[in-house]
Amino acid sequence: MRKGLSGIVIILWSLIILIILGLSGFFFQGKIRGLVNRSASTPTLTALPSATPSPLPPTPTETFPPPTATASPFPPTPTHATPQPQIIGYSVSGRPLEVYQFGNGPIEKMIVAGIHGGYEYNTILLSGELIQYLESHQEIIPPDQTLYILKALNPDGFERSRGFGGRANENNVDINRNFPSNWQAEWPRIGCWDYIPITGGTSAVSEPETQALITFVESHDLQAFISYHSAALGIFPGGQPPDDGSLSLAEAIAAVSPYPYPPIDAGCMYTGQLVDWVSDKGIAGVDIELTNHQDSDFEINLGILSVFLDWSYPD
Repeated sequence: MRKGLSGIVIILWSLIILIILGLSGFFFQGKIRGLVNRSASTPTLTALPSATPSPLPPTPTETFPPPTATASPFPPTPTHATPQPQIIGYSVSGRPLEVYQFGNGPIEKMIVAGIHGGYEYNTILLSGELIQYLESHQEIIPPDQTLYILKALNPDGFERSRGFGGRANENNVDINRNFPSNWQAEWPRIGCWDYIPITGGTSAVSEPETQALITFVESHDLQAFISYHSAALGIFPGGQPPDDGSLSLAEAIAAVSPYPYPPIDAGCMYTGQLVDWVSDKGIAGVDIELTNHQDSDFEINLGILSVFLDWSYPD
């Protein structure tokens, strides 16, 4: 009986020991797995050997050769700087008299507008349109020529009025009666412009506008000259009587324009005129009167400009 109990006790203790060993093994296996996982996730730090400083080679810098010009199948487009006006003098009221230059050749020609200010304001509109056109079409100026355009010889009259009161300068002088060619302070008014009182000045070249233009013309070797007016009487060659060069220029212009030529004779006695003084200086000159007092006749005068640039003294 006692032996039987002893056997049972031994078996029970064996089971208890096995259970304890099993639990211990399970516990230690979890611990070991945790240590393994932690060691896998944690980077191993290794001491870096201390590097002995050594000179580093310079960092190579990439250099590029200068660009080589390559032939282009298209020629470069010529560019032209916008001409800046030259101030050749000032009006009675101090307004600038501006001349625009196109080209740089030895043959010089000139266009003047606005000698009668606001009364003939459309001539100033025309000169502005011609200047604007030439700024973007300078190629039409022949290489051997220079063209000067005086936009407004009477800016005071232009600013004062667009009617009769804008014809004279600030001294009430008709600038186109103030040049030293058959000058007179007064003249017969029959057949002439006579809407309000106006004079030819106290003497020839008494006005600053006249003086400025004379100084400019005499400092250049002009070959041909246009003075724009309005309205309706046609194309007047310079000179009394007209010189051969002025007649030739007038005929060339008349051939491409609708303006009357010979001009309409209203019976007026012309004194102190710019175009006659130009003729006296040996320059072929014409007065051109536009169709009316409003329109600039730009298209017509673009054709005239082409003829003007092509014209030369007859052999």
